[in-house]
Amino acid sequence: MDAQTTFSLLTLSTQYMFHVCFAGMLAGAIYFHMERNNLTPKYSVVASLSMMVVAIAAINYSYMKSSVGLDGQYSTFSVFPTAFRYVDWLLTTPLILATLVMLTHSQNKVALSAKLIIADVIMIAAGYIGEVDINSAGGGTTTGWICFLISCVAFAYILVVIYGELAQAAGDMPDELRGTFSFLQNYILIVWMVYPLGYMAPLLGYKGELLALRELIYCIADLTAKVGFGMLAVSLAKKLSLLEMKQREQQA
Repeated sequence: MDAQTTFSLLTLSTQYMFHVCFAGMLAGAIYFHMERNNLTPKYSVVASLSMMVVAIAAINYSYMKSSVGLDGQYSTFSVFPTAFRYVDWLLTTPLILATLVMLTHSQNKVALSAKLIIADVIMIAAGYIGEVDINSAGGGTTTGWICFLISCVAFAYILVVIYGELAQAAGDMPDELRGTFSFLQNYILIVWMVYPLGYMAPLLGYKGELLALRELIYCIADLTAKVGFGMLAVSLAKKLSLLEMKQREQQA
């Protein structure tokens, strides 16, 4: 029997994970909408941005889950539209970075957000161009490697801004809150590292179920990077809101 049409528990698990992600993103959107009322106006934007991130992801996952099937057959799964992932990332990752900026007391939030968003768009766009070329060729290509390097440089620049200017902007937070903000910085670094590693799978010529495994890991990373990050960001926003209210009471 052709390996492409053989039932696979890994493929089936990956197919079901798309449904799990859709449900998780939808639940996250409801949760962040409710949390907006528990934040001061200054920090309610954090919950709003987090809600937008998971709502966009839920819409994309609703399309993706309908295209991957539920039969455990890699031949069904192999027609998965990669473009949906990149549309998702192109819209949601800038919002995630903007959320991080909104947690700081920076006087240049627009400029900081612009730097991060421009670098992020370059990173995602280069990744998409490279992966389309790799998929067309059925393996690693020169364009694929060049785009990978461009994405890595853009990602490195994002980290420089996050650990540099953003870290300075968060410097006036109380020690315990600054520690939470540092955790969010490291959270982005660690979770987002999954994506360039996944990109390298087809670039190095891996095919078949290894690519199904990549999509399974991508799904888990998406839930972690969107819902998980949003919950941490809203938790910090709650603490900052409480601090803001206490300061107002003292001034009154």
